[in-house]
Amino acid sequence: MSSDSTAGRRHKSALRSNIFLFGGVILAVLFVLSALWLKSIWDEIFLIQPPGDKEGALFSLEKDRDKDPFPDILNVLVLGLDTRDAAARADTIMLLSLNQKTGEINIISVPRDMRVKIPGYGMNKINHAYAYGGVSLTRQVVEEFLDINIDHYIITDFEGFTNIVDILGGIELEIEKKMRYYGIDVTIELNPGFQHLDGDKALQYVRFRNDDEGDFGRVRRQQTFLKTLLQEIIAFRNILKFPRILPEIARNIKTDMELNQALKLANRLKNVEIEEINTFTLPGKAGYIEGISYVLPEEKEIRKLVDRYLKGIKAIQS
Repeated sequence: MSSDSTAGRRHKSALRSNIFLFGGVILAVLFVLSALWLKSIWDEIFLIQPPGDKEGALFSLEKDRDKDPFPDILNVLVLGLDTRDAAARADTIMLLSLNQKTGEINIISVPRDMRVKIPGYGMNKINHAYAYGGVSLTRQVVEEFLDINIDHYIITDFEGFTNIVDILGGIELEIEKKMRYYGIDVTIELNPGFQHLDGDKALQYVRFRNDDEGDFGRVRRQQTFLKTLLQEIIAFRNILKFPRILPEIARNIKTDMELNQALKLANRLKNVEIEEINTFTLPGKAGYIEGISYVLPEEKEIRKLVDRYLKGIKAIQS
């Protein structure tokens, strides 16, 4: 065997090694840059001191630091704010609950007009708690009303999701009835049927409540929308859209979850089918007290829902 051929093989082997090494370095650099970019995005989302909180109403950080970051049942308070509302009330109040043992994912909505006790303000509609004391007071009210622990919060604005829906190319939803409403700053024109909705039409869908169902129907539609949107965001086909989706999410969502916690939660949700997510609305009856309309809570039914889906307590079969 000639020395030239041996040298040639060595040269090719060294070249291949250099190519692999160079490729590895490039991948490592891209990984670091991606991680830094994701961290910079999350820095916009992460917010320990929530907006709207009054001085001295900050969450007990020492208590929260001692908590298991992923307890057996993780409860996340989701507040949807209506940016058109000068009083800064929570237009939407939901609990996202993940049972780590059973794998159950539950979304429980609280009607915004539900009559509850607000510490320092007496009996009032639950959505007023945000105007009085921001996220901290709302969290306290929900915890005491349902006798649960809330681990994290997410603040969002449904209007901000219109751009996300458009980035995804729209979403498919079943419009169950003809929806018409013409207000000062809201126009809703939707026809029944399964259809492809852009961001503006999707926003009309989640806002509509001018029928016999009132706010209960609106809550149900919000749940349907959120389940569908969540499934679209985490769908494999939309991975390449993340660089456009994440900055939009950062502009419209604030949370006290750290990046590693959010990634773990996302990992648990990635394979969930929309049908596997349980959705409920806390039961109540419409009523008037001193001329003011409320949703009056049905205590026994609420307790059953909370025990089963937020505490994981199975009902004893008789």
